Amino acid sequence: MISPIIVPKLGMTQQDITVVKWLKDDGERVDKGQGVVTIETAKVNYEIEAPAAGMVFELKKVKDKVKIGETLGAVADSAQEFEAYKSSLSQEPEDGVGLIFDETEAEEGVRLSFEDETEQETASAVSAAGLGDQLVLERIPFVGMRRTIADNLVASLQSGAQLTVVSETDFTELAGFRREFLLDHGGDKITFVDMLVKLLASVLKEFPIINSTVMGDEIISWGEYHIGVAVALEDGLVVPVVRNADQKSLVAVSREVKMLAKKARNNQLEPEHYQGGTFTLSSGGKVEVDFMTPIINPPQNAILGMGKIGPRPAVYEGKLVIRTLTHLCLTHDHRVIDGVPAAMFLGRLKQIIEQPELFRKILR
Repeated sequence: MISPIIVPKLGMTQQDITVVKWLKDDGERVDKGQGVVTIETAKVNYEIEAPAAGMVFELKKVKDKVKIGETLGAVADSAQEFEAYKSSLSQEPEDGVGLIFDETEAEEGVRLSFEDETEQETASAVSAAGLGDQLVLERIPFVGMRRTIADNLVASLQSGAQLTVVSETDFTELAGFRREFLLDHGGDKITFVDMLVKLLASVLKEFPIINSTVMGDEIISWGEYHIGVAVALEDGLVVPVVRNADQKSLVAVSREVKMLAKKARNNQLEPEHYQGGTFTLSSGGKVEVDFMTPIINPPQNAILGMGKIGPRPAVYEGKLVIRTLTHLCLTHDHRVIDGVPAAMFLGRLKQIIEQPELFRKILR
């Protein structure tokens, strides 16, 4: 009995789905419900399970681009059964020749071009020869999350006019508030990121153009405040979204940020967790990064990067003292957001962070 392994919908779009890894070798036996292949889209991996017990066989290879509903492989009772099934799907290539299909014509069954396998082997040999005598420590496939991140970042830089403005900001009073809050709410470990999510949602209301996107010939300023929070993973970066951050308490925001970060690290994010963000916050606080020039997360028009927070000498009330400082770095699309409103937005955020009477009203 043949049981095809199909790309599920899972709320994914039709584009940019990649086969990342086969979890079982060709012909290896599997049980029903056992993970057999990992696919990736929008920087999130999905593990597809075996639809039945039997022997797993591949139709698609690692790095192949696929679509929803497409057959990745199959579970069969024997290799002979799978080969018969494979032959029924398409004609076998002629000796030494592989068939190339154009996606726009494949539905009509039109073979558009041929590529000789010997040419492919020659290309691979040339690529390998280009390494010369240099010692190769490791070969890392440029696929999956890493490739998606690369494509998104390049597309972001090529489609917009990105400019970063930076403001050194005094977090001393905010740090004091955080210590007080931790004493009163021992079970809720509030972070600076949690507080920034709340403060950003408030300040964005004063500067609608920052909370916007370009759609065709229009600039859309959103009336909702969905703040993406960048989470670093071993293989890259994902940006789960805290929805309606302006309507939630600081404790609720903190718990949601932690929940989303945990899901991200356990590869459990669903599409609704990372789609629909209107603005993004990226923090370099855990590493030795003083300031940064973050790249905008499309289709948004701005992103805020926060550098390392720590004690530094500063002039405060006319005296040289040690204060808790950081750099806030706002990257904005200059096609949409001019330098003045960008600077005013950053200045207003700095003002609120440095004045307890202002940030307490938002964080209470």
